[in-house]
Amino acid sequence: MSYLDRASVGEDVPFTQVNGVADIFRSHRDSLSAIILIITYGKGGGKMRTALSKRAALIVVVFMFIGLVAASRATAQVPEHVPWSASQPITWNLFLAAYPQGDCLQAEAAAIHMTINWSVSYVLDYDRTRGDWYGYVDESMIKVTNTMDPLLSWAAAQGKSPNVLNHEQRHFDLNEVYARKLAILLARPHVTGATTDEVRTALRKEINATASAVLNMASQMQSRYDDETAHGTNPAVQASWAAKIDAWLASPLQAP
Repeated sequence: MSYLDRASVGEDVPFTQVNGVADIFRSHRDSLSAIILIITYGKGGGKMRTALSKRAALIVVVFMFIGLVAASRATAQVPEHVPWSASQPITWNLFLAAYPQGDCLQAEAAAIHMTINWSVSYVLDYDRTRGDWYGYVDESMIKVTNTMDPLLSWAAAQGKSPNVLNHEQRHFDLNEVYARKLAILLARPHVTGATTDEVRTALRKEINATASAVLNMASQMQSRYDDETAHGTNPAVQASWAAKIDAWLASPLQAP
């Protein structure tokens, strides 16, 4: 199961003017960012539960972890966020959170806590020939990262099998697909208008709409991956998904 928790996504995203540009007709450079938390669960057996009960359990678990995370980070010397890497797959050593005691989660084998963080800067230019303003994203300033948080990721002792780890890795890989797709699509917004305010508003709206569409699809595909693979317990379907994810990593725009 997958959950998507939005932060600062939408028309009310705060913007910061970071610097001016030398050309007097290029007067604004703005930036925006958002952090997207996607928490996915690997199934270890037991009866199905409703999404509502899982969400409630998740809230309890997060609050339970607050003190634990602060203490653990001071002593364990582990990174807060581990970036996705093709050359360094995840290992069980990165699942450091305590196994939750809530009834809603005790049938789960493992949970990986992942974050997509994105930020862009955009430029507003004045076209003296047309006599209007246009806005575009500065491709060199697009940043999208996909990370996991070891201290919020957990695994049951009896659930630490190669198959379960592979299933969790593919959750992480699927997240990377949409991080890459987002990085590509964030470069596309380009709008024109009579005033800087008009262009800025339209550009912000288009950027946020792009991010929301990609991240909503990421959430849907995470859920679909779990459902179709029966949380990794159907080997044939799991292998089919692995092949699709590998193809999408190579060509992110081919992903739904």
